Amino acid sequence: MVKIALPRTCPRCRGSMIPERDWYGEYCTCLSCGYVHEAVSTPPIDVLDEEENGHRQRRRQPSHGKIRL
Repeated sequence: MVKIALPRTCPRCRGSMIPERDWYGEYCTCLSCGYVHEAVSTPPIDVLDEEENGHRQRRRQPSHGKIRL
């Protein structure tokens, strides 16, 4: 597992960042503006395209969303 260094200053307002930890991982929160920087230690998951999966997205009926008076 790769350890990523958390920032000490906020990229938005240059305020102080507090390192914190919860069930989902480590993150830093800015004391001044509330900006949250999450430390992601795993690579993002690739989402499969619908065409690769063989499923087609269903289309709505043309009358969907029209108000009938």
